[in-house]
Amino acid sequence: MASSVMPVQVCIARPEERLCPPWCLSAVVLFGALYGLVHTALRLAYSDNLSLDAAPANILGQTLALGYQERQPPVYEWLLWSVQQATGPGLAGFLIIKYGLLTATFVFFYLIARRLFDDRRWVVLASLSPLLLYQIGWNIHEGVTHSLVMTCAIAASFWAFMRLVERGRLGDYVLFGLVAGLGLLTKYGFVAYLIILCVCALLQPALRARLFDMRMLASVGVAAAIAAPFGYWLVANHHNLVQVFDSTVAPMASDRLTATMTGIVTASYAPFGFLFPLDAILLVMFPALLPEVWSRITRGVQPRNLAHAGADWPLLLLHMTVAGFAFLFLGAVLTGASNYLERYMHPFFLLTPLWLLWVAAQDAPARRPAVMGAVLLAVTLAVVPIRAVYLAKAMGPNCHHCRLAVPYEGLAKELKARGFGGGTLIVMDRNDGGNLRPLLPEARIVSLRRPYHLPPVRPQDLAAPAVVVWRPSHAEDLWSLAAPAIRQINGKVVGKPKTLHVPWTTLGSASQPKAWEWRIALVQPSAASRR
Repeated sequence: MASSVMPVQVCIARPEERLCPPWCLSAVVLFGALYGLVHTALRLAYSDNLSLDAAPANILGQTLALGYQERQPPVYEWLLWSVQQATGPGLAGFLIIKYGLLTATFVFFYLIARRLFDDRRWVVLASLSPLLLYQIGWNIHEGVTHSLVMTCAIAASFWAFMRLVERGRLGDYVLFGLVAGLGLLTKYGFVAYLIILCVCALLQPALRARLFDMRMLASVGVAAAIAAPFGYWLVANHHNLVQVFDSTVAPMASDRLTATMTGIVTASYAPFGFLFPLDAILLVMFPALLPEVWSRITRGVQPRNLAHAGADWPLLLLHMTVAGFAFLFLGAVLTGASNYLERYMHPFFLLTPLWLLWVAAQDAPARRPAVMGAVLLAVTLAVVPIRAVYLAKAMGPNCHHCRLAVPYEGLAKELKARGFGGGTLIVMDRNDGGNLRPLLPEARIVSLRRPYHLPPVRPQDLAAPAVVVWRPSHAEDLWSLAAPAIRQINGKVVGKPKTLHVPWTTLGSASQPKAWEWRIALVQPSAASRR
């Protein structure tokens, strides 16, 4: 079994050392670092506010726990908690994680591409190709937390699997299990990726031999050990993952026929939306790409004799792409899954750009990598001014959600002026809680709406004044939701709720300052009243 894989080491590992000198990887890392610095500076120049997924993550990241919410595994919160021990709970920690993970993804794409391409220019282009996907080149800048960790884990696990196949040592199996176990704690979709990887690997004898090796038990054992604590948390707290799946991926399952038809339709176009604009760029630059892709797909799905062949990585990527479509179609038919959003496509098609670029590179003229590199650079640079305009509008008088413009510093000053310091802060809006945490770092923040979070009570919380903060439009069920948090500190509402009007001036506006409105109610713990 092992001898059938040995030629892979000889014919792949040595040439790539000549084709990809060390400076190639250094250039990729430097590009990732500069990319992160530019977008970090751009973001901080406009606002320190957290938005979208970052705000609720900041609430959950107050403590280190086995699990936080049944909708998402906990590895992002673990990473956030670790980084915030050095950076504090502000925006900086989120940006370090975001662009650090993105740069790591570039590195793993580079390590994968070294085994695919004979031209180091294509290797570098392939390593940076995620920037030509809308979900990564644009969408990650304001949103995306757990999905970015999963993106890095998918790239890292595929590289680890390549290493396992080529070397086959026990340490390689342990490494693959370690990365796979961490991947299982990023998002549930990582399970679909692992299934697709293993099933498609079975189609090649060289890869199948490695999977059926007894040392694969080490991979399984390590991955299980890493994922087990969160699994225990799910079971111990009676969480229902079927209900989570139904609410996110199959919300129309009660009308099975409609759900299935909707799922089949969305599964037909969502992958191409996920690959945009890379797919469109390749079609324009390589007019013969579409028929060549179709030809390779038809040949790739036909039976062939691979008994004496080594690992065929492009063929594996092709099979995984085809299996991604099959997985989505089967999900629609068997479960009624219909909510196939583009941002859910990472487990199925994240590695597809590598195969598309490999097909394009087979008969490309010598100058084509330079042209492709110019296009990638142009698209990457164009995002900066476009994003600057987007951020300016988000801070301007005609902003839509205005998350970046909310005057949380003024709200924190008002709370401090009314005697609130480091006690319990009970919020109805997750954006309020996540953004007040950096400004009131000693506070214990309770979130009453998704994500519902009731952190452990600290000794000071039983004596320090607490406060309930909500917006007028979020008053429904306020006190019934806040009751458990108030009971936790044995508290009592003091006086009548007060209205706060916090002024804010929109960016580039010469008009009079506007005001944001909140309601607050002070809560006095019984221990404080006895002092």
